[in-house]
Amino acid sequence: MSGILGIWNSQKPTPWQRMLDDLTVFGQDGRGDWHDTSVGLSLGRAQFFNTPESSHEVPVIEYEGCVLVWDGRIDEREPLLTGRSNVTDAQLIIESYRRWGIECLRHLIGEFVFILWDASNDLLFVGCDVVGARTIAYHWDGQTLLLSSRVLTLLLHPQVSKELDQLYLAHTICNFWTHPPESTAFDSIKRLLPGHALILKSGELQKRKVAELHVAERYQLPKSLEDYYEKFWYILNQSTKDRLRSYRSPCVMLSGGLDSTTVTISLLNQLPSVDAFSAVTEVHPEFDERKPIQSFLQRYPQVNWHEVNCDDAWAFSEPWERLPITDDPYINPTSSMNFRLMEQMQKSGCGLYFDGEWGDELFYTTLLDLAKTGTWQPVWDSLKNQKPWYSSLWRELFVPNLPKYLQNKWFARCRRKYGSLPTWLTPSYRNTPEIKTAIQQYFESTLPASPGQIVALLTQSGGYVGLRQVARLFSYVHQMEYTSPLQDKRLMEFTINLHPSLQNDSEHYKIFLRKVNKNYLPADVLWRPKENYYDPLKYNGLGKSEYALTMMDKFHKSSIFSNIIDIDFLKNKLYFFREEFNQNYSHWQSFHNDLANKLYKTLVLIDWHERIQAY
Repeated sequence: MSGILGIWNSQKPTPWQRMLDDLTVFGQDGRGDWHDTSVGLSLGRAQFFNTPESSHEVPVIEYEGCVLVWDGRIDEREPLLTGRSNVTDAQLIIESYRRWGIECLRHLIGEFVFILWDASNDLLFVGCDVVGARTIAYHWDGQTLLLSSRVLTLLLHPQVSKELDQLYLAHTICNFWTHPPESTAFDSIKRLLPGHALILKSGELQKRKVAELHVAERYQLPKSLEDYYEKFWYILNQSTKDRLRSYRSPCVMLSGGLDSTTVTISLLNQLPSVDAFSAVTEVHPEFDERKPIQSFLQRYPQVNWHEVNCDDAWAFSEPWERLPITDDPYINPTSSMNFRLMEQMQKSGCGLYFDGEWGDELFYTTLLDLAKTGTWQPVWDSLKNQKPWYSSLWRELFVPNLPKYLQNKWFARCRRKYGSLPTWLTPSYRNTPEIKTAIQQYFESTLPASPGQIVALLTQSGGYVGLRQVARLFSYVHQMEYTSPLQDKRLMEFTINLHPSLQNDSEHYKIFLRKVNKNYLPADVLWRPKENYYDPLKYNGLGKSEYALTMMDKFHKSSIFSNIIDIDFLKNKLYFFREEFNQNYSHWQSFHNDLANKLYKTLVLIDWHERIQAY
């Protein structure tokens, strides 16, 4: 990932070099900038070579009267190349803009975000891909436009306030994960939505939705299931092949689940062999997946397997003060294990790792979709197994079809009855407008939605986008790039338009993905149920990590939380959990999980905010 930076019409002295230096966490292969004082515009890039062609690009590209800084990779290059060779992706972006204008976002496929200056039209164009694989943060106050790959870089500019977005904070501290689209942790900074453009012309900034995933008007059953399975593999293999056009040696992060094994098979369809890295542990048996992995390896001996011991890796086990501060207050409990894996990948000479991200989001359906297509039998079967059945019937089938004003009344009723906020929130904070709005947005998000709607929600939600940006930052700290061929426009459009009956099974989750693998995966991988594997890492971190206590001590330095959190209550809950953990915890059980989730989220938020103050 290259870090890109843009500043237009700054009203205060800009710490340009400091801001550009801040982006070298993303790329250290090259760095450069461009300035035009006559229009008050500066562009810069800290480069990370990710494709063979990128190593031939200068950091700031000037071509066909345009100036470009960008990050990513363009796929399906052949129609754009028109028979040429030795053409960089940056040139293709500029040529596409010259051909289609702003609408070029509809025609470009891949992972990308860019800032393009067209002097002949006095126009600054910022665009990103339709699936949100790359994004950019921006600040606009009506006079000055600031753009950066990293949210925190913008905080270095004197015109940008560190004031938190209070609605974002409410969603975060309540662990709702339904943050509004575009939102970041900071009130004056937003993120560009997938498929959207920022267009600055004559001092006016316009935001426009240009591209979106195609969703068919109606679902259609295939004439042949085998043809659908074959089409899935064709698209996945093409997606994998495009990602293998890399400057760096590839590998895969392999678990014993469906998603990563499917991606590994696709890699082997392109390569004679592949290196695979897996976390193994004697301490966390719930996490250890050596048995299904060994079964997979027997079927595919061309996989060079590296087992990485992660006995000492759990939540809060890393020295976070030595790592870059994240844009968002999200540290996944698996991060420590992922660090161990990336360290071994790097030592083995790998620089690009594949994983199965997005498998859970793409392969499912809802009762509402089944009902809409007249697939009633699984609807009745599901309702019969839910207690009380009429409550599920109301929530799953009736509420989504109510007029908007009646839905709002229902959500308001749910909000008034909601009693699952963290118990350490102060009474005054519980009654703030932000908390009430966050609860309502949470219930609105629980409405059954089509796969296409869910994908759109996840690619736009401030929380989910922030979580993925944190993962991307940590990979680049290790000079690694990660990618998932499942997060691909072509594959996403294929899966979200599958007939709901192909995604439904009363016994097995992700049934379509299982069936496309029926000839490729061993049975103990193909039909294996997979639980939430990271919970034990979270329990251990809260239960025995000294860093959890250190975070609590930092609370007193964070005055912003004094009116939000009852510190004594929070401490009591943490000490209660630690005592319970030391006396009663046993493997293979959910252990005060709701309390653990809320404690974990609160402690990470406190630690993050304390570090932000010194940024």
